[in-house]
Amino acid sequence: MEPRFSSFPESLAAPPYVEVAELGVFGAMALLGMLQAGADPGFHHLRRLAGRGARLAPHEDLRQRILIALLETGVLAPAGPRRLRLDATLADPDWDRSELEEADWAIRWSDTSRGSLVHHLKSFLDELAPTPRNLEILLDAWFALAKAECLAFGAYALSSHRLDPAIVRVTEPALGPILAQRSIGQGCALMWWAAKNVASSFLRHGGQPGLAEREMERTLTSAMDRDLRAGATIPTFHRHHTQTVSTFATAFLIASRLGDAYWSSAISLGALEQARQVEHSA
Repeated sequence: MEPRFSSFPESLAAPPYVEVAELGVFGAMALLGMLQAGADPGFHHLRRLAGRGARLAPHEDLRQRILIALLETGVLAPAGPRRLRLDATLADPDWDRSELEEADWAIRWSDTSRGSLVHHLKSFLDELAPTPRNLEILLDAWFALAKAECLAFGAYALSSHRLDPAIVRVTEPALGPILAQRSIGQGCALMWWAAKNVASSFLRHGGQPGLAEREMERTLTSAMDRDLRAGATIPTFHRHHTQTVSTFATAFLIASRLGDAYWSSAISLGALEQARQVEHSA
């Protein structure tokens, strides 16, 4: 669903929601992450993310998904002189979602509850009931975060080998099956290995068109196949100092209770349920 700005009233005084719960699980995580990434002290505005979007989420596709989710729930409205430009952009069927990170936003929330909004969001996520639907949303968010973590690290790995970080985009389809069986830390290890192989291939064969992308895909696929056949263990990379924990990941950790398992466990419903059981037994 594309956001529609025509339904936004000119006045932002009347908030669309009375309770945080009406945002839903993903919406609450998204808004908490956005507030902590780029809001002014009074939580009236969200400042543009251009150049520092990684503080919100580790990859642009996830950042755009977060912004669109908040637009669809009616929490955000374009602020300032960019409104007309953004409206025109979104009306274009070929609009570039990167424009979303370059705009300032007004938060459509009541003045009486805005000051405690972060507290309300944290409380809502901390008290989240483990219903099948909530767990399904958390599982989907974990997959999105894991892909973003691996793609961001893959871009860093390619850059460190003096290669174009945009090459990493071709690996996204392969990450789903990998992350269903391996952890984010292991996915990052595979990304480093793939980037290293691309650099080695470049030295041997030169910069043939499409070679780097094919080598990146081939390395990930063959590494998983070899790992499954041989029963070997892929090493787990620790979080690199260039990848700080994003504010959306922090919000997700509050809701999921995963702790270290977020990085070290394969993504599964069982892992989410186990995190709840461990917390309950403790």
